[in-house]
Amino acid sequence: VLAAVATVALADVIYIYTGTINAQPYTTTPLVFSTGPNAGPSNTAAEPFINFTGSNTGFTATIALTNSSAAYFYEAGELTVNTGGTLYVTGVSTSGSGMISGMTIYIASTSSPNSPVCTFQVLSGGSTTVPTTSCTLSTGTYYVNIYVTPITPVTSTESETVTVNFGYNVVSNTVVLPP
Repeated sequence: VLAAVATVALADVIYIYTGTINAQPYTTTPLVFSTGPNAGPSNTAAEPFINFTGSNTGFTATIALTNSSAAYFYEAGELTVNTGGTLYVTGVSTSGSGMISGMTIYIASTSSPNSPVCTFQVLSGGSTTVPTTSCTLSTGTYYVNIYVTPITPVTSTESETVTVNFGYNVVSNTVVLPP
C-alpha cells in the first residue's frame, strides 16, 4: 500500500502547447566589422604588426607583441553601425601560452577617435573578465582600438588567442546574456 501512495505522489502532469517560429533573412546586418586605416591587409606598412579583418559576423585581429610595457593598436578596425543599439560583451575565453596580461577594446567614433564611447577590459592580470559595461551606438562608423599589456619577456615560442563574444541589442538598452 505504501508503494502505491509513493507512485501517486511522484506523478507529473504535462500539458503540451505548440509555438511556431518563422525565420526570415534580415537584409541589413546591424553591425559590420572591417579593416581600419592603421592595420593590414590594406595598410601594408602596418601589416607586420596588426592585421585586422572583419565581416558582418565579427572580426579577427592578429597582433605582434614585443617586450614593451604595452602595445596600442589604434584605429585597427572599423565598425559600421547600420542599426542603432547597445553593444556589450557576453563572454571571454583564452587559449595558448598566456602571454597577455591585460587587454582592453575601445570603440570610438571616427569623428572623435580619441574619445571612446565603449571601453571593454577583457583581460586583467592574465585572467579573463566579462565587463559589466555596455554602450549605446548610433548609426555611423566607429574605430576599433585594442590596448594590450604583454607578460614579459615575450619569447618566439609563445602565442595566445583571446576570443571575445559581443552582444548587440537593437531593441532596448538592456544587456541580455545568451543561455
